Amino acid sequence: QFGTAGQGPAPPLAVKEMTNPEDIAKEKEKEVNTLLEESAIANSQKKFSLALEKAKEAAKKERALCKHRETNNLMDQMNIDLTYSVCFNLANQYQASEMYNEALNTYSLIVKNKQYSQSGRLRVNMGNIYYKQKKYPAAIKMYRMALDQIPNTGKELRFKIMRNIGNAFVKMGNYQDAIMSYENIMEGRPDFQTGFNLVVCYFARGDNEKMKKGFTKMLGIKEAGMDTGAEEENEDAEGEDDGLDEDDELKAVVKERRREVTQYIIQAAKLIAPKIEKTLEEGFNHVIEQLRTIKEYRDVASDMEISKAVYFLKQKNVEEAKKVLQAFDKKDHAEHDATTLSRAHTNLCFIYFLEGDLAKADHYGTAAIKADKGDLYNAKALVNKGNCEMQKGKNAEEKEDYDHARQQYDDAKELYMRGIGVEAECVEAIFNLGLCKRTMARLEQGCGNMELYRHHLHSALQAFEKLYSILPESPECNFNMATIYDELSVAAMGSPEGVEYMKKASTVYKRLTTQVKSDAGVLARYGNLLAREDDEGMAFNVLLDSYRYYPCDMDVISWLGAYFVKSEMYEKAMEYFQKAAHIQPKEVKWMLMVASCHRRIGAYQQALHTYEEIQKKHPDNIECLGYLIRICKELGMRDKTEHYQKLLGDAEKNQDRFTRMTQQREQEAMQGAQQHGR
Repeated sequence: QFGTAGQGPAPPLAVKEMTNPEDIAKEKEKEVNTLLEESAIANSQKKFSLALEKAKEAAKKERALCKHRETNNLMDQMNIDLTYSVCFNLANQYQASEMYNEALNTYSLIVKNKQYSQSGRLRVNMGNIYYKQKKYPAAIKMYRMALDQIPNTGKELRFKIMRNIGNAFVKMGNYQDAIMSYENIMEGRPDFQTGFNLVVCYFARGDNEKMKKGFTKMLGIKEAGMDTGAEEENEDAEGEDDGLDEDDELKAVVKERRREVTQYIIQAAKLIAPKIEKTLEEGFNHVIEQLRTIKEYRDVASDMEISKAVYFLKQKNVEEAKKVLQAFDKKDHAEHDATTLSRAHTNLCFIYFLEGDLAKADHYGTAAIKADKGDLYNAKALVNKGNCEMQKGKNAEEKEDYDHARQQYDDAKELYMRGIGVEAECVEAIFNLGLCKRTMARLEQGCGNMELYRHHLHSALQAFEKLYSILPESPECNFNMATIYDELSVAAMGSPEGVEYMKKASTVYKRLTTQVKSDAGVLARYGNLLAREDDEGMAFNVLLDSYRYYPCDMDVISWLGAYFVKSEMYEKAMEYFQKAAHIQPKEVKWMLMVASCHRRIGAYQQALHTYEEIQKKHPDNIECLGYLIRICKELGMRDKTEHYQKLLGDAEKNQDRFTRMTQQREQEAMQGAQQHGR
């Protein structure tokens, strides 16, 4: 051995030649198993096309394996379990790829093969396919056939199939048969989902007593971990930063299951409460009392009290809603967790704010934040409090106390920012933050602080752009973005930056007009922007649409009339000026424009008549008298010309006298102010 140490590594082992049919069969079987595993992995990764491809390849190779064994007289080595696995996997992948007919054909081949003793269970899968295809009678047939082949020892599976049968009956509107299925489950192995479904069926049939019994039975269901779920959640809330049990997956599963159970209970309670008694209040009280009798559901009882108040609000019974919510303050706070108390105060703040009682709204807004341990969880409480500060700022602004207004707006902004910190996608906080910054911008613009005006406007734009990333289809968000870009384009008019803002405004307005196609105000703004861009053809189309939806916007009417005058289409222009004169009969300029259009198309007699009508209503209008003199001269009416010249002279004297008197009064007022100052 020592003599061969320097001769290098040993040569690789020779590859065994596959000449033996048994060895070849084993290798082919390995390939099939590998393909089965790859198909299952692809399915778990939601790569359904790849999973189906692998399943088909596995089926092809498995058939080749069977043929190989048959050819080489190895029938005693046939692997029935492998054939079953390949066929089942292929059917399963067809089902995942929503190729339902192929899946049903493959399942049928399996269940008809007597060699597969447990294949009857696959009729459940067939039933699920028929259920998805909305062929509910066929689904029920398959479920029942599967039920017949499952022994009594498989109780859990039997009850799941019975629940599927009940679900199919519900889809058919056959509530009585669905109730029978669900009641059998609730007698044998009750669960929350079935209990909820049963309550829904009782509700559909209007059976109040059974609704009560069904709900009580739901509350009596015991599941592992459900009795400690609420206490664990409270412990987590109090000691969230302890770092203990961070990776406790079992605890996380139990908490998630408790949330699911709580949702079933709350949904069932909300469904039946308004119906089970003579009055809404009695119904809610019954449900709440039922929940209070069970320790694990006391937090749900508090939730239902909030729901009761919300239901009163939906019925526009505000006073009753306030009574329910105010009752939280009178009860022992130990009965309610901090979150529920915060929610009650949040709702009260919102109600009083809508009623215009700012003092009470502010009180409950502050209480909601305190109940929430500062601002840990309740973003809406912060939003409501911010709204109160905003209103205080507006009140101060109306009194021209601008410094106080600035402070209130700044406080509102901070509260909205805290709300976003609690819930990053709280759309109310983001939207109100944008409005707050726009209000601050308007205040600074009015005070002449243009630098701060632009700063606040940019901040508002950032808020609405963030909101757009969350709610791209929100018309309110798009409207604010468009109008801010529009304002910024005016503020930076003549600069490259202003042109860029104008383009962005145009893009957002265009998007907005597809969302609110009949909003005349949006169309008017968009049209005016296009007119500023010198795109008069497009501006005309947009403003015409605005006029069709709201034919009383004087700016739009004036623009359309002027557009037709510019295009020398005076008859069309007259239509709009006459409409304007009808809306504002005391405004002389509209009829003057109508008369001008008559004059421009050569209808002098009609123009003369119109000017004379104007002169009767406005005898001192110098412009009208000037046009009357000119037309009378052109028509050779000497007497009328002299008459109107005399009237014009008198009107000009009156105007001069009025101007001198106005100037004299202004001078006297200034002198008086100076003397008072001394």
